[in-house]
Amino acid sequence: QTPDNYADLAPLGEAIGNKRIVMLDELTHGEGNVFQLKARIVEYLHQKKGFNLFVLESGLFDVAQLWQQQQQPIRQLAPGNIFYMYANSAEVWPLFDYIDASRTTKFPLVLAGFDGRLSGNLSKQKLVPQLQAFLAAQQIPAKKNNYLQQLQSLLDGNLGKADAATQQQFLASNSALDEALQQLKQKTSLRLEAGFWQRINSSVRMMAEVAWQQKYFDEHDLAMAGNLQWLAEEAYPDSKIIVWGHYVHVNRKGDFRNHPETSPEKSKYVHNMTSALPATLLKQTYVLHFAGASGDYIDFIDMKKIHVDLSAISLENALNRDNKEAVFIDMKTNAKGNKLPPLWGPNYETTLDWQDARQRFDGMILLNQITPASY
Repeated sequence: QTPDNYADLAPLGEAIGNKRIVMLDELTHGEGNVFQLKARIVEYLHQKKGFNLFVLESGLFDVAQLWQQQQQPIRQLAPGNIFYMYANSAEVWPLFDYIDASRTTKFPLVLAGFDGRLSGNLSKQKLVPQLQAFLAAQQIPAKKNNYLQQLQSLLDGNLGKADAATQQQFLASNSALDEALQQLKQKTSLRLEAGFWQRINSSVRMMAEVAWQQKYFDEHDLAMAGNLQWLAEEAYPDSKIIVWGHYVHVNRKGDFRNHPETSPEKSKYVHNMTSALPATLLKQTYVLHFAGASGDYIDFIDMKKIHVDLSAISLENALNRDNKEAVFIDMKTNAKGNKLPPLWGPNYETTLDWQDARQRFDGMILLNQITPASY
């Protein structure tokens, strides 16, 4: 590494070229040295490639609120508002400090979130009061059918057992609010604020439908895609964007709801966040994949350390014969991979062949060892 000038990252920069969006994935949410490497690449993209919006896999409302509270450091506000594996992993904290320090420069790195699962404390405390104030200012009746009270209950995790009549009432009110917000967007002075609340309203609808098992859990990705599209096309149309999230959301291909090898008759292709984006944005996107040959990571579900040790069969190991700490592979210039061993898949539990991998990401950084996040 050469942190002073990032010269070692020049091949990556050349591969990215003039793409407007760079997505940085991770296989587990719990690899400390992957977090460190991703953070350094964020700084490189900001300083050397002109990227100025950093979009994290955390709640759209929570991160927007956090970014506005400039009197407190991100590192301090992150626990309970940003996804806990990022908020509480020591390897991510320097990136939060870097973003904070950029606020006062001529070229700040703005922080945003793309997740529609609004589970942070800021959502629970401030979303409904702020929405109510916005609607009141626009003379839109907010208390009709108790929608805001139901919304608060949803955010607090207490609407999951709502009866059929309550569910129908909530969704009808949600649709009516969406129409009202769409009308408000026609006013130039309200376009961004109404658009923001429209994305929040769409996100909470998905939260409710998933909670009531009207939609599958993986359909949260559709709300994520809508949120990211709004950030890219409406809120920050002139920004170059870095997206940070898990592989299941940040790859080009989507996935199957049921694994085809175990239940082919029930298998159904579903979009993830990236594959659900419009083609115009996908053409401007470079997806960068991260994986290691072996090592340890923290499982974000139970916080236990998991060991990975099948490096002899992995492409990560085969392409890193010189035992370097990490190696960058450009998928486009390394097109022939029919006889190569497989790559690791999500959580180091499955594998991807080369052709499948080339459909999912544009480049990859393979680490010799992964190390657990310091949680």
